[in-house]
Amino acid sequence: MDQKAKFAKLVAKTGVHFGAADGRYDDKEKAFVNLFIGYLKLQGGMEADVESIIKETINEKYVLSELIAETNECLKDMSADERKQTLESMKNFINTIICVDGTESYSEQYEFDKWKKELGVE
Repeated sequence: MDQKAKFAKLVAKTGVHFGAADGRYDDKEKAFVNLFIGYLKLQGGMEADVESIIKETINEKYVLSELIAETNECLKDMSADERKQTLESMKNFINTIICVDGTESYSEQYEFDKWKKELGVE
């Protein structure tokens, strides 16, 4: 799997994690992650086999520390500017997932704050 596909899978997994951080993976949260996958496909960001691999992530549970480690691994070869832009995009994606169901729980915000702290995101 190429770097672009690995990153797309990471973002999908991150979306699933934060969508379920309050104990419920709401239909609106699922729809938003699926929309992200569709957007990548439209942009030519993935092949059909990669799309199916990413869709497998939707029914899994993830550990924040593992997602942070995987994020750092994906970012390690990026320039400082690329890293900053990528993390800002991921932050916005996570924030949308947290808010899309109309409620923001303590557990979602706690996980988000921990993610931002560990990755040095403001």
